[in-house]
Amino acid sequence: MYTLLNNSEASKFDLYLPGQLVASLHYTITPDEIMFVYCEAIEPLDSERHCRELLRLALEDSLNRRIPITVSCPIARKHIDSDPVIGAQMQTLPKNVGHKHESTLD
Repeated sequence: MYTLLNNSEASKFDLYLPGQLVASLHYTITPDEIMFVYCEAIEPLDSERHCRELLRLALEDSLNRRIPITVSCPIARKHIDSDPVIGAQMQTLPKNVGHKHESTLD
């Protein structure tokens, strides 16, 4: 069972399996926006699954803040584009909150 910790002092979400840090999602946050900057898998086994679950839980936490979400991390963008559950989470943002799904690789 995964556990998400919002490590606000370090500006990152940490994902744990019992007793073990498996992935982190670094972010910047202002009153107007949260930006997902960099996703890292700490545990190499099942790294795709860890990052996907980390993004899903971080999105859930961020949606509760009701501020725009910008995604500049290529790993996070890949999961938003390829995972229907995560993509649906992004679509749940109210129109007056909005979101940005930026591509920095173009």
